[in-house]
Amino acid sequence: MPHTRSRRGLPEAFEFEGSGDAARDWLEQAFGARLRLAGELGDVRHHRTDHGTVAFDHLSIGGRVTFDADALPTLVVVDVLGGSITYTRDGATDTAHDGETILASGWQMPFTGNGECYDIRLTSITGDLLAAAVAEIDPARSGPDARFRSYVPHSQAAAARWRATVDELAASFPDVSAVLGHADASLLLGHTLLDTFPNDVVDGFTRAGARGELYGDSPSAVRRALNVIEDRADQELTLEQLASTVAVTPRALQYAFRKELGCTPQDYLRRVRLDLARQSLRDGSSDSVGDAAARFGFFNPGRFASDYRQVFDENPGQTMQRNPS
Repeated sequence: MPHTRSRRGLPEAFEFEGSGDAARDWLEQAFGARLRLAGELGDVRHHRTDHGTVAFDHLSIGGRVTFDADALPTLVVVDVLGGSITYTRDGATDTAHDGETILASGWQMPFTGNGECYDIRLTSITGDLLAAAVAEIDPARSGPDARFRSYVPHSQAAAARWRATVDELAASFPDVSAVLGHADASLLLGHTLLDTFPNDVVDGFTRAGARGELYGDSPSAVRRALNVIEDRADQELTLEQLASTVAVTPRALQYAFRKELGCTPQDYLRRVRLDLARQSLRDGSSDSVGDAAARFGFFNPGRFASDYRQVFDENPGQTMQRNPS
């Protein structure tokens, strides 16, 4: 079982371990909806960390399962850590494999699907948080009324940004007693979700040219910096350049990242680039491990391999061997 902090921020203690009807009942209670799980399931392990407006779950199912679920009371994003899982909702069917991200369904939307021997991380966002994130972009809207045009990320960089953000927040989410830090982290996650999946809230803005207009005078320098990192993840980008682009000093940006994400801007950028390197090995767009490393700014092979193992619990070559082509 993965246990490093970097590897998706997974906790070591699980709230439930079991199988059969006990597992079915547990999961329906945990997610607050009828899931209608069918199949052998195998061994089921589940852990949840709940922060009020945001919850992080780690779920592994050891057998083949199908589901025909009612609408969930939260919006749920799934990061696949192992195996694969398929969702059908709103007439669209999408499958995510290890290292990929998928939106289980739109807001208050039932869904069906299946998977076999999969290991996933789920991030749940309440309607109140989604509504707050939407209102910051378009104050004329009321409620969590975002309509998603696709349930897969709009780009590999967007997916890498989402996973890097969840990695850090799942590992060090501000305590609810730190009101400002907790609220900032929650809104950061809400906006990251809206920036990850195509939707009618942000689609009216160009991602490259109008990010500043989209968020106006938002106090979150981190939020603006994450947009820049997504857009320029494959380019040379120093701390000074990043800080200048979001109109703060390097020291202020470092402080903001520490406060909201618990890491430095450089650490976050490295994590996004490692994810992009992994995607390129997984989909065959890089011809070799060295090609993937150099493509995303890693010019020390030993350091790249070490960082990669720490985050993904495997060597880059092992990822490449699973290239479906």
